[in-house]
Amino acid sequence: MTLPALLPDFIDAALIRDLLASLAFFLVLMGVRMLLRRAILRREALEPEMKRRWLVSLRNVILIIFMLGMALIWASEIETVAVSMVAFAAALVLATREMILCLLGALYRASTNAYAIGDRIEINGLKGQVIDSDMLSTTLIESNQATAHKGTVGRVVTFPNSLLLMQPLFNESTLGRYVIHTVHVNIRRDDDWQAAESRLLAAAREEVSQYSKDLVRHARELQRSYGLGAPALVPRVRMVLSDHKQIELHLQLPTPINERVNVEQRILRSYLAGHGTTGTGEMAKAPDPSVG
Repeated sequence: MTLPALLPDFIDAALIRDLLASLAFFLVLMGVRMLLRRAILRREALEPEMKRRWLVSLRNVILIIFMLGMALIWASEIETVAVSMVAFAAALVLATREMILCLLGALYRASTNAYAIGDRIEINGLKGQVIDSDMLSTTLIESNQATAHKGTVGRVVTFPNSLLLMQPLFNESTLGRYVIHTVHVNIRRDDDWQAAESRLLAAAREEVSQYSKDLVRHARELQRSYGLGAPALVPRVRMVLSDHKQIELHLQLPTPINERVNVEQRILRSYLAGHGTTGTGEMAKAPDPSVG
């Protein structure tokens, strides 16, 4: 009877064959090593230093031959294991894809210094101040900029770091404690736009005058640190005629990054306080791209 017929069903004949071949190869190799080692030691013509070199070389050659022999004997099993490992690795990558992307996003954030704790950022429609960040996610306190379609503000929002690899990030804190904020006011075409512009500029200049000295110092710091041109230090109004019935007045002024909402509200109240003296204008607040 053959060897496979004598073995139980749960024992693989190929495995037994490889084990026996490995054992025989190992014994033969050890026997050859022993004979060669003994021959080297018995050669009295060799210096002790030369004998040690030959013995070390013999050991290394035998080790290399042993590894090559084992690889040849177990080639089919190694191939099977390699295929299984590749399949397992592919399945693992698919199962943990989002986690890997989050880790890569954290690496991207650290390498580019995209933002830090305390910065005010916007990404994928999420706006707020960063209060926590780890290897997998970033946590924001949502902007308190109220909008017409959102009644709840100031919520804590957590997003995965993988968004950093797929969405543009806006960091309003990169250039310091001041930003250019925009206040939008709409009036009718038959209203006195010059008077409305004057009221907006007057209210804005009054606000800017309260921190104008610090604003000038900040502008100089930006010029020295980033090589930027002088930013706008005085309020200005842009007019947009996108509607045949209305005139859009866009007031742009430098504001402290943490005071934008308060400054905007004071300007709008000052504008509305003098609104009745120059016409029947209609004010509307358009969505602002900045965070509060």
